[in-house]
Amino acid sequence: MLRKSILLCAMLLAIHATAGADQDNPPAEGEAAAKPAKPERLCVKSEKLELVAGQLADLQHIPPSPELILKAREAGVDANPVYAKFGVTGEFDSFKKWLEDLKETADAPLICGRARSGERIVLVAAVRAGALELVGRNRLHAEVVEDFRDPYLVVRDAQGSSRRISVDGGDYGATIALPPEWDRPLFVQLVATGPNGPRPVAERWVGKIPQHESTGAGSGGSPSPEAWLMQLRRGAGARTLRSNRLLSQEATTHARMICDSGKLGHELDPYGDPEARLLKRGIEARVVGEAVARAATMREALHAIEDSPSHRMTVTDPRFTDAGFGKAQDEKGRTCAVVLLASWPRKVP
Repeated sequence: MLRKSILLCAMLLAIHATAGADQDNPPAEGEAAAKPAKPERLCVKSEKLELVAGQLADLQHIPPSPELILKAREAGVDANPVYAKFGVTGEFDSFKKWLEDLKETADAPLICGRARSGERIVLVAAVRAGALELVGRNRLHAEVVEDFRDPYLVVRDAQGSSRRISVDGGDYGATIALPPEWDRPLFVQLVATGPNGPRPVAERWVGKIPQHESTGAGSGGSPSPEAWLMQLRRGAGARTLRSNRLLSQEATTHARMICDSGKLGHELDPYGDPEARLLKRGIEARVVGEAVARAATMREALHAIEDSPSHRMTVTDPRFTDAGFGKAQDEKGRTCAVVLLASWPRKVP
């Protein structure tokens, strides 16, 4: 298995897309011949993702997204999000097209790993916009790539409590101490603002990773988004929210934009962030927040929001008074979900 993985990874690095059009015109007399354009790699090899690919090849199927992410975190992969594709020997063009599509919608470089079992091949890729490296037992080094800014950590402890920690390290990131009295295991998210707005760019467990347990949105029945949010906020001691028609209209518009663009973010149109988008509709609020997700079903999308510390902090923020919900479906049948929240929204001239 190891030998096959090494050979396949060598082939993986050969996958590329030409950057720019080649010019066939010969150089003028006395001019040096121009160097050919260097092909752009679609992804950079990751040994940790190779381990994940090997596990999936043995499974002979791609597990649901939460299980795929858990396998990645167990292998030490902190990049977010994570994708996987199965195929058979000879489907080189199919894998290349899959990576090209991911690269087109990603907001940062891709890393990837490949493995094989018989005639079956699996390719795993992830978006590498930041990194969380464990330094000793109680310290993390956090950094983001060039196009991202304003990083911070959200840390959830074993009791379910979450805290936000600023990251002030400039271009080289920062090393942050995690208090030993915080109950382990800790789930840490590195959040930063990129081309499409803020999002979790890296995730890591500190301590033994627990087995993934289903939460309210992912177990038993399919609660409406309104009922799901009410239950979640009640558990956090936050007030019940009013359903707001105007917020739902904007949330639905943004959900369609996510599905149409293939990009998951808060700033996908010229108007910018959720607050600016609401002002475009003539709505002003003291505080505005938004959570977005894309998954196979609405239930899985809500589960992803609930399971993410930074998203959960947003939707359970006690300052909000109103909420709107948006849903759309992309060409692959996936659900794009948006939860838009505001504090005392009002119409303005």
